Amino acid sequence: MTNIERKIVEILKILAEQEKPIGARIIANKLRERGIYLTEPAVRYHLRILDERGLTENYGLKGRIITEKGLREIEKGNIADRIGYGLGRIHECIFYSDFDVEKGEGKVIANLAIFPENSLKKVIEVFDRCGKKGLSFSSRIALAKNLPFLDVGEVGLYYISSFTLDAILCRNGIVSTLRFAGSVEMSNFKLSRFTQVIGFEESSITALDLFIQRMFSEKNEKSIIEGEGEVFGIYREIPFVARESLIGIIEQLKEYDIRPIHAIGELDEWVCGVPPKGVNKIGFVCVGPSTPIGILRAMGVPVRVHISHEILDFFEFCDIKDLGV
Repeated sequence: MTNIERKIVEILKILAEQEKPIGARIIANKLRERGIYLTEPAVRYHLRILDERGLTENYGLKGRIITEKGLREIEKGNIADRIGYGLGRIHECIFYSDFDVEKGEGKVIANLAIFPENSLKKVIEVFDRCGKKGLSFSSRIALAKNLPFLDVGEVGLYYISSFTLDAILCRNGIVSTLRFAGSVEMSNFKLSRFTQVIGFEESSITALDLFIQRMFSEKNEKSIIEGEGEVFGIYREIPFVARESLIGIIEQLKEYDIRPIHAIGELDEWVCGVPPKGVNKIGFVCVGPSTPIGILRAMGVPVRVHISHEILDFFEFCDIKDLGV
């Protein structure tokens, strides 16, 4: 990838992270944070190229937004650039998230689901059922109807990413190592073993992309809601000395409707069929937030997902029953 192409890809990534149009000055500042130094005129030059390619749309003085074609360009970009990008984006979000488990306030990491507005009631029902049974990270969601890149008749829904937990652990002095994600067998709402996994470090696609479609079918939706079958899970490791602190944080999070199914190992103990990799480490498996996405796709609802799309204040999320839909 040439230097110019890399700058263009980074501009697209910045635009993909925004809810509203932004201009060259903001883009230049965000590029600087990533170690790329472009003047505002240089950014405007690159934006004109992106406009010509149909990767961005010009909103005049308001700035640019990324188009669906632009989002696809990021997804199918140069493989060397994509390897590890997902993990890098996660670490960036963890840095900006500052949710305080004592006060119940602060910023959390949010995924964005986009789907036809006429499917809204069905989507909310599935998120509600999964949230109440710990099959997603949290039962709290936030609607987003006026995002600039939504097509006519579409609506967006934010749901809290489980990487918020890594940010919380970090703020409490606990280093969590994200090793891999994949499909986990579940029986009676208890996690038993991973059946397929993909690592975070060397992956060019998200585990969600790889597994979520395979794991769910219309015929097994009912059994999953009843606690049987395969769900999407993430495997982390933390120092053994932080085990009790982790348990305490998990308990505190229940106060805020964050109660995912999970499994916490002991020292040198295998968790869900996986031994801890590090010295004096324990494994910790937590259900990912996107089980509702797999169920909805199995039901025929066309849902697009942007992982770790935004950093939002926790107060923007509400209980599903309070949406009034």
